[in-house]
Amino acid sequence: MNILLTSTARRNDFIQFFQEAYEKLGISGQIIVCDPEYNAPSLQMGDISYVTPHYSDPGYVQALLNICEKHNVQGVFPLNDLEVCSLAQQKPNFEKRGIQVFVTDPVTINKIRDKGNYEEMMGALGISVPRTFTSLPAAEKALRNGEVQFPLILKPRNGSASVGIEYANTMEELKYAYLHVVEKISFAAISTITKVKPEKNVLIQQVVDGDKYSVDIFNDLEGRYLTHFIRKQLMMRGGDVDRCITCDHKKLGEMAELIGERLGHVGYLNMDVYDDGKNYYVIDINPRIGGGYSFSHKAGADIPAAVLALLAEKPVKKEWLQQQNGIEYARHDEVTTINTTRAAKLMITESAQ
Repeated sequence: MNILLTSTARRNDFIQFFQEAYEKLGISGQIIVCDPEYNAPSLQMGDISYVTPHYSDPGYVQALLNICEKHNVQGVFPLNDLEVCSLAQQKPNFEKRGIQVFVTDPVTINKIRDKGNYEEMMGALGISVPRTFTSLPAAEKALRNGEVQFPLILKPRNGSASVGIEYANTMEELKYAYLHVVEKISFAAISTITKVKPEKNVLIQQVVDGDKYSVDIFNDLEGRYLTHFIRKQLMMRGGDVDRCITCDHKKLGEMAELIGERLGHVGYLNMDVYDDGKNYYVIDINPRIGGGYSFSHKAGADIPAAVLALLAEKPVKKEWLQQQNGIEYARHDEVTTINTTRAAKLMITESAQ
């Protein structure tokens, strides 16, 4: 049974987790990895590796279909939130070939990817979101009326990896920050996956102070809730959690289970939640597995084993869905030699109709 991991980039540890899962389950198969960068470290670890077109390329999904058909892939597991929209739209083309894709439906993806939807989406579940504005005039009016106070944070509505974030403490700073975010969006990767103009893609939000948590939610291929993992963030680096503590948090656990059951998404979902001492605020949701999962894996969880079990129609063991709490972790970097001949460059010359 073969699996394709997409946009693997620097996620060498994820490939190792899947290698160990194959051995744990006694399943034979190949781990195929792909990334648009020929020198992505992860391409040195796959059983088979490909350099694909960029996820914004019109031929990207076709390239993945070609890989799947060539290598008899049973499941596709994406690692980048910017590719899930395209994969969700083309999911039926994979399924009719007997290939399961761990992404949810396009409607849910679009709701999650647009942070401007969070107040309505989370509010329907009784979950709080910081006061949010999707236009500069609306934010300025609310400030004048005393409905919101500085500081405010500005960011792309469909942002990723902390790109384009600015803060404002005065009306003048707000105007300059808005223009700066618009400029950043114009040149960022997110501009390639949306038709929304940069000036319409800015979110202005009340800043929330307090403890910050990562909350992961994992559902099965039918959208049924399976588990959640919670980690208290201690330090960030480049949009990823660099240090954290695994924890058991009753209120956040109840929130995670509620979202998993009511949203009914397929696969993995990662959220950032603030606790200001009075309430909990969801500030970001990503419809894919995040780099922070590695900490939970080190603490005993095994989502790759669960993924392979679901694909093989085997039981998912309870122990794979649990982490040991109260453990502090920190990342460290490793150096990988790049063998440029190891990954085949995939050219879109044939069509998997």
